[in-house]
Amino acid sequence: MSAELATFILFGGLLVLLALGVRVFVALGVVAIIVSILIDGFDRLGLVGITTFRVITGDTMIAIPLFVIMGNLLVHSGISDRLFNALSYWLSGIRGSLAVVSMIVCVILAMVSGFSPGLITMGLVAVPAMLKRNYSKQLALGSVMAGGILGDIIPPSLMMIIMASIIREVSIGKLFAGGVIPGFVCAGLYIAYILTRSRLQPSYAPALAEAVSWRMRWVSLREVIVPILLVVIVLGSIFTGFAAPSHAAGVGAFGALLCVIGYRKFNWKVISSSCLDTLRITGMVMWILIAATLFGNVYATAGAQGMVEGLITGLEVNRWLILIGMQVILLIFGMFMDDFAIIILFAPISMPIAISLGFDPIWFAIIFILNMQVAYLTPPFGWCLIMMKGIAPPGISTADIWRSVPPFIAMQILVLVVTMLFPALATWLPGRI
Repeated sequence: MSAELATFILFGGLLVLLALGVRVFVALGVVAIIVSILIDGFDRLGLVGITTFRVITGDTMIAIPLFVIMGNLLVHSGISDRLFNALSYWLSGIRGSLAVVSMIVCVILAMVSGFSPGLITMGLVAVPAMLKRNYSKQLALGSVMAGGILGDIIPPSLMMIIMASIIREVSIGKLFAGGVIPGFVCAGLYIAYILTRSRLQPSYAPALAEAVSWRMRWVSLREVIVPILLVVIVLGSIFTGFAAPSHAAGVGAFGALLCVIGYRKFNWKVISSSCLDTLRITGMVMWILIAATLFGNVYATAGAQGMVEGLITGLEVNRWLILIGMQVILLIFGMFMDDFAIIILFAPISMPIAISLGFDPIWFAIIFILNMQVAYLTPPFGWCLIMMKGIAPPGISTADIWRSVPPFIAMQILVLVVTMLFPALATWLPGRI
């Protein structure tokens, strides 16, 4: 089978199955198995078992459930509510303070979880609180959704772990470090927008008239100590090289368990809910990772990957035009496909192209992930939009949710462009490790 025909069947079949509503991992696996049989017959099916074994036994894979259960234990311990109340005391009287507080809580939760629990917790806590105080629907919904996906770029990110597991040119530790500055720039830009918009349009976010004493503020700081300490232990040990990400994740998970005990939330419901949520998230990631890795292996076996690389690198155009074209393609696919599937499908193809064009692999991986962060907010498939609809208070329509994201999408694209123009944002910190 020619590489051109294999490419047509793989991607054509995948798009058809996705259009029919087939689950992503099923679509990836089915077309990969069919093409594998067409290439080498049924003897080639052993590749399915080999791929599955290699994925689930990979050294980096153990970090995924450990980071996830760390975040779930902290969420079920009530730490998000404690953080929200504590930080709201310090920003009391400032227009848009609740939206800013929800953003900060999302950043903290992202740094102690590896995924984005802030969307769910703040969607259940902050959105009703803001709407009750006559905040604009667009600000309440948009700030929580934008903050909720910061966990994709702020370490320890599951997306980064998956990226590093399928691309040997980058390490997890340096990828984590590369996401720190762009992630905080993104969060800072959101907060600046919220404060500026609230000041220019007072009706957008009314100032709160709640009386808060300085004693209440100082006492509330104790709620911030535990998550900050976990961040320092987990990320600090990774960045200094003291521990591998999987080891640091284990320490973080144990620390989260101690938090549950310390907050007197240790009971069967909390433990079972945390474990079940971890099983669901990890299972979802593993299924997609197995199917997409199989898809990539079959694609490479057919020789199509080399064909695509040769075709693109052979174009006599400026390398930046090729890079911009790749980003546009990723943005379009992000509107219709799962972000994990896009990473596993396109990262193995695009990364060698980027390296052959002279681009830094850490920098390219970071702008790839920033691109996927945009995809979470872009309709119609935007995962955040779907999740927010499921947890939003009554009276919030799909149209309200869609109208709330354009300003934050614009800021995400701005950060993506700035990181492309100034690679040091993604490469300076990894170079110091």
